[in-house]
Amino acid sequence: MHKIAPIAAASVALILSLTACSPAPRADSGKTPDTAPVATAEATPEATEAAAPSEFGETVTSSRGNLVKEIGQLAGTSALASDVVTSRFAVTDIVLDPECTSGFAEAPANGHYLGIHLNIETTPELAEDEFPWITFTQHDWQAYDAEGKRLNDPVGNAWSCLDSGQQLPVQIGPGQSVSGWIVLDVAATNGFVVLAMAGSPTGWEWAY
Repeated sequence: MHKIAPIAAASVALILSLTACSPAPRADSGKTPDTAPVATAEATPEATEAAAPSEFGETVTSSRGNLVKEIGQLAGTSALASDVVTSRFAVTDIVLDPECTSGFAEAPANGHYLGIHLNIETTPELAEDEFPWITFTQHDWQAYDAEGKRLNDPVGNAWSCLDSGQQLPVQIGPGQSVSGWIVLDVAATNGFVVLAMAGSPTGWEWAY
């Protein structure tokens, strides 16, 4: 399994948002995240020792130990053996009770489907890692209610909701740019979702 970690603002750490119900997932805009680094002023002797701003923004950690992100905010991963960025991604939308399009959808086991749309770009350097791919499957996600109680089985019947053409690929290799949906099966109509890759207990967190 690919070993990756959330990137914090001050350094590339080696540790590894929802409104009313929407009738259907928004059409994919085709846009990818703004992956350009944050612009910095020309270095001066007095500024050379100051840390450069991170392209991933300020580090904010939740009570669950996750890096807190807003809809549209850039996040990323790095290889465990180096400070090299291996992917940049953003959650661009979270939709409660999206319209299922697979043609064989089952009712949500836990009450509600929750669609999460992501734009993802991997870097060529991902090819140098021991496991040269990343995944964003339902099994990489956790869900919590508004009080912070973790929800059991956020996968449920989510696999049956969307047509495969709307879903993210299971594995994403080096130098690729993809957009697609992940669907969870949750009991709470508002709360938090966490992306925790590679079996890590912590990762990135969004409110919905």
